[in-house]
Amino acid sequence: MVTEFRQIEQPAELTGMQAELESYLRVLCQRAKEWGASDAVAMSVTDIVVDERTRLKCLVPLCPSYGKNLTCPPHVMSVSEFKNILKNYHGAILVKVDVALPEPSEQLAKQNDLPEVWKMAESVRKGTNKASALATEYLHALRDAQEKLNAIVSHIESAGIAQGYPFVAGLGAGSCQLCDECVAAGSGLPCRHPFRARPSMEALGINVVATATNAGIPLNFVPNGRKSWLGLILVD
Repeated sequence: MVTEFRQIEQPAELTGMQAELESYLRVLCQRAKEWGASDAVAMSVTDIVVDERTRLKCLVPLCPSYGKNLTCPPHVMSVSEFKNILKNYHGAILVKVDVALPEPSEQLAKQNDLPEVWKMAESVRKGTNKASALATEYLHALRDAQEKLNAIVSHIESAGIAQGYPFVAGLGAGSCQLCDECVAAGSGLPCRHPFRARPSMEALGINVVATATNAGIPLNFVPNGRKSWLGLILVD
């Protein structure tokens, strides 16, 4: 299912530009799939759901990346600022990357304490080996799919800029994992990967589930099996 752009009466020149943009978005969706996306859908920015409660979930419960990652709150723009910027865009692409995960190890499957799961994931990322081999395999599969999504978002950005859309901007999924430890604010140091690091959709207040529903992309929340990462590219 491809979301139809809402028809608003506009001058002929603007209508022509919008038709050209919609056509190019479909081209970018096809390229995204060629680059490895499981799905890519062109959508109107009016179908992107921004909700302040999304940012609340960065604080309740407190995400370990909050205040410690340059691409996470409070180091990114406010939800109200993002809403105002979003009004200036006319098209977007929602990209999904699926990952077929191995069966969760007992160490993960029986873990209901979120802080402990986070510590386990951190140990795997930093190579301190506090997780079992099966848990490590599971978490690595998730991480690799996240990196794949963010790479596709970067490719689409570059293609859009080359085609003459200078304000194309991509949002990734989850907190940035490019470094073992982010330089974060206050260190006086710049981001080590400024052209690869991107805030997530959630960091800017986007309700990912509602937005995916509007785009016709189903999400799977069953405990086992296939999982998905979602990214968004704004094009103008």
